[in-house]
Amino acid sequence: MNIMRLLLVLLLINTFSVFRSMGQSYGLGFFSHDVVPEKRTSLDLFPENGLRVDNRIKISFEMSFLPDKEDYYGYVFRLIQNGKHNIDLIYNKRDSRPDDPNIDHNHFKLVIGDEYSKISFNITPTELVNHWNKFSLIFNFANDDLIMIVNNNKYVEHHLRLKPDFYKLFFGVNDFSTFKTNDCPPLKLRNIKIETDNNQAYHWSLNESQGNIAREDQNKLQSDVVNPLWMHSLHAKWSYQKSLKVNGAASIAFNPLTNELYIIGNDSLLTFSLKKYSLSAIKYNSGQLNLVKSNQSCFNPHDSTLFNYYIENKQKQIVTFDFKSKKWSQNYAIADPSIDFWQSNNFFRAADTSLYIIGGYGQFKYKNTINRYNLGSHKWENIIVGGAYFSPRYLAATGTTNNGDIAYILGGYGNNSGLQALGPKNLYDLVQLNVKTKTFKKLYDLRIKNDDWAFANSLIIDQDTRRFYALVFPNHTYNSNLQLLIGSLDNPSYRVVDSKIPYEFSDTFSFANIYYSKTKQEFVAVTLLRTSDNKTIVKIYTLLSPPELLNNETAAKPAGKGAYILILLIAFVTLPAIWLFIQLRKRKSKVIVQVRKPAAHPVTEQLIKVPQLYEGIEQTSCNKNSILLFGDLQLYTTDGEEISKHFTSLLKELFLLILVYSLKFGRGVSPEKLIEILWFDKSEESAKNNRSANLSKLKTILQQTEYIQLSKTTGKWKVDIDYSVIYVDYYHFLQIASDRKRINKEKINELIAITQRGNFLSNIEFSWLDEFKSEVANEIIDICLEYADKINHSEDPEFLIKIANCIFHFDSVNEDAMIIKCKSLAQIGKHSLAKSTFEHFNKEFKQLYGEKFNKDFHTIIE
Repeated sequence: MNIMRLLLVLLLINTFSVFRSMGQSYGLGFFSHDVVPEKRTSLDLFPENGLRVDNRIKISFEMSFLPDKEDYYGYVFRLIQNGKHNIDLIYNKRDSRPDDPNIDHNHFKLVIGDEYSKISFNITPTELVNHWNKFSLIFNFANDDLIMIVNNNKYVEHHLRLKPDFYKLFFGVNDFSTFKTNDCPPLKLRNIKIETDNNQAYHWSLNESQGNIAREDQNKLQSDVVNPLWMHSLHAKWSYQKSLKVNGAASIAFNPLTNELYIIGNDSLLTFSLKKYSLSAIKYNSGQLNLVKSNQSCFNPHDSTLFNYYIENKQKQIVTFDFKSKKWSQNYAIADPSIDFWQSNNFFRAADTSLYIIGGYGQFKYKNTINRYNLGSHKWENIIVGGAYFSPRYLAATGTTNNGDIAYILGGYGNNSGLQALGPKNLYDLVQLNVKTKTFKKLYDLRIKNDDWAFANSLIIDQDTRRFYALVFPNHTYNSNLQLLIGSLDNPSYRVVDSKIPYEFSDTFSFANIYYSKTKQEFVAVTLLRTSDNKTIVKIYTLLSPPELLNNETAAKPAGKGAYILILLIAFVTLPAIWLFIQLRKRKSKVIVQVRKPAAHPVTEQLIKVPQLYEGIEQTSCNKNSILLFGDLQLYTTDGEEISKHFTSLLKELFLLILVYSLKFGRGVSPEKLIEILWFDKSEESAKNNRSANLSKLKTILQQTEYIQLSKTTGKWKVDIDYSVIYVDYYHFLQIASDRKRINKEKINELIAITQRGNFLSNIEFSWLDEFKSEVANEIIDICLEYADKINHSEDPEFLIKIANCIFHFDSVNEDAMIIKCKSLAQIGKHSLAKSTFEHFNKEFKQLYGEKFNKDFHTIIE
């Protein structure tokens, strides 16, 4: 009984921890038809010969579909008996006429060999996308049958003719012998369990965040993943999607009906689609739009209209965009007005078909006025509101209920007087505006400790859970960061997601906003920075919902009595199962598993100088004495410790600035240049103090490796590296690019290996870095194309395909790369892949340029 009590205590502790992390999302996502075949996802649970099964095997897993995809056809899994016999689960929803009564609407089908079995079933699209669906398959060799259970529905199949042997199990696409396939649905998996003879069990939670290895939970083996889409990372970390520079003082709006972000420039409307994370542009037929610096845009979901406005223009109508004619309804005067409403908030209300605009800043005053524009009468009016006093402010977040009758305003920066000279401060109150009764009501103040936060423009309201989501940032520094805050409409508890978005905050020159797509279950964050030459730098980030909380340091609402009762019930129900599990483990016997030994990549075997970068960062052979700049920044010591994690955002920028200048120009960067880029907004004394303090911190971190040192021997700050010991991928790239006359196949292979981790510093966005990124991309494309031009398609088509894929990393609509790949695929007889490559290129081309590519497939391959 003492053991039982101990188990109970441990279970209660574990159950409490589960409740603290409830809502976390995890699993492995699968790239599907929205990428070219070689970029699709494969999971091989038992590499090499597979798993030995003598009598019985049970396979169970949970599966869901990724939302908002065009094509869901393909193999969920393939179970293959020693290269001889296959059992497949296929999803097929390519019905040409779904209303035809003769069409089989059971989209899931079990295939045995080359024939359909009797097992077929359907799961509704809503269930597939919004819930985890449970699958269980029990193969019994002695009875020669299969029992399949899907969401508590039972199906049986006989005469499978399975025998004791080694079995391979693939999810998604695979490249195994004659069973290879390029088709898989856009799905996500978690909790794969395998039980075989004698109840030997394996379990893959699939909760990794990176790498090409899926680890069995008890560390019994490692499984191979090709092109993984780790969902944990997508829920825990903001994903950088796009950066672009737009003409004029750009503004943004989001269309929740089509999941499109609109970026309004003065000469064109750009659209970022969440469906494929792609960008397209429409040039205005109405001529240049004279955008005022304080302009804002918004999309009205009630009538699907895109608006642009600035409040100082009250004597005129706000302008609307016609997507068919590609014209704005009218234009603004060329001269900028005197601006009174920077960083104001807005929302639509359906009942009175009006746009409401709250607060703002201008002429050294904070505002608490509410302006309303009636979309029917096209008239402006000032709304008088009663109730609690609403302090004048800007940099607040505003969101509404679905119909716009209730608005919530969170925080901001201002004071009770509205006068900038009289002690403005950060505000953290949540205020409710009842638009019907025209009254304010203060709900509470957030209990913020040791931080000064302002807010991005929008507040995402979840009426069902009574939660809200906002982006917060320190507004007293230029190199700031945005973080997602999750709060409650009912009490001042909140949590903050760890992941940060770099945000260059320069008051009225900057703007940030957050949007939410219900169908994609995804947050979109956008930052704007207007430059001195009247252009706008736009950066887009995404985060899947629900967001993953990596710490619990902020205030949280304690569990109520009902939660504790539920915990106790779970404990007492689960306790007997734990006891039984312990007894069963005593009687377990081992199952033979043939696990693959680590193998060198065929490309890196030829390149002594290049570590095996792209087998995944779990690979210890490349995680020592290296600085990796392609893909994520990583800096490894002799002991294999990754030390860039100790960098703050500022230290990271400082290190990269000195390192890139040292590698590229060989002479480092001057102290004056450091101040010009990093501390331009500070006084001379303050800038020098900041520079000195941060250089000292950087030196301390770099002292962890003796082969990388920060020096100033020539009057410029430089990173000195012993290249005989330290591998630097950017250095090797520069070596290749500097001697293009001697480019050969070995050098191209090395270049391909370097770029497999991703683009140059792909997830880091600093304005000074854009020029270097562009130069690297252009150099790689030029080198690859020059060498490809020397090769005949009939001589080495496979290598030409590698070259084309390398180019596509940097330019997805490169015509030359597409032609090379299509011709090479046709040369080796893969005509369908060639056609698929051409069609994918065509889609990308049309989305970007708004028109079809001007050549057909047959012209290309001829």
